[in-house]
Amino acid sequence: MGRRNYIHKEIVTEDSIRAENIKWGISLDMVGENTEKTGGVFLIEKMPDPSAIWTRGNDKHTEWGGSKMSLDQMKPHYLNDFLIDKFKEQGKRANWKVSTNPFEGGSDHVPFLRNNIPSVLFWHFTDQFYHTDNDRIDKVSKATLKNVGITSLIAAYTLLNADENTAKSILTTLEKAAIIRLNEELKQSKIALNTGGSLKTQIEIITAWKNWYQRSFATTLDMVSNRKLIHKEIANSQKLIDSIATKVIEKIQIN
Repeated sequence: MGRRNYIHKEIVTEDSIRAENIKWGISLDMVGENTEKTGGVFLIEKMPDPSAIWTRGNDKHTEWGGSKMSLDQMKPHYLNDFLIDKFKEQGKRANWKVSTNPFEGGSDHVPFLRNNIPSVLFWHFTDQFYHTDNDRIDKVSKATLKNVGITSLIAAYTLLNADENTAKSILTTLEKAAIIRLNEELKQSKIALNTGGSLKTQIEIITAWKNWYQRSFATTLDMVSNRKLIHKEIANSQKLIDSIATKVIEKIQIN
């Protein structure tokens, strides 16, 4: 366990006063690389979601690798898609490549997750200079540091000042992400079925994603003091995704 990881563990397990007010964890690990020199790409390692169980399509593990997880290890939360959306926006503005990888663990965001605090990892991989004596200042990119720094601050400021309108905006972001995900899983399930895959497994995957997003919608309640303010919007989002997932399952059943 690295020193940073140990410090994070101390914060969330041994400093109860400080830990009481921690709502999110964002680990800026390897965030300023000049990828033209180091290789790899800027990555957001997601909280545990179904892509860590069924890794297919555009979801790919890094060379770091990850062990297969189970449904009871999932961590549904808005933090994943909220941060991905913010960083993708900055990527478009700055012509900067941003990608994601399924949860792999083994780094500084894990102590937060183990204590039920939503957390993601920002990093680059694969990096040919990682943990070598050639990992020096000439491998750093001012542009990348600027992109990561600005977007991280915007995201943190948004969350720290969240209110009813923020919650509704993030619900919209989650809805869009859920629809894209279910349509992608429909595509992947058809491919799997056409190559001898199990229909039962495909239904399980679609259902897992539906449940993950429905539970993620509900986590936006932590942004408002009065839950009644967004209760209706959450229910509508959950109903929408339930309907879409049902149609996706119907489509793969007649594939």
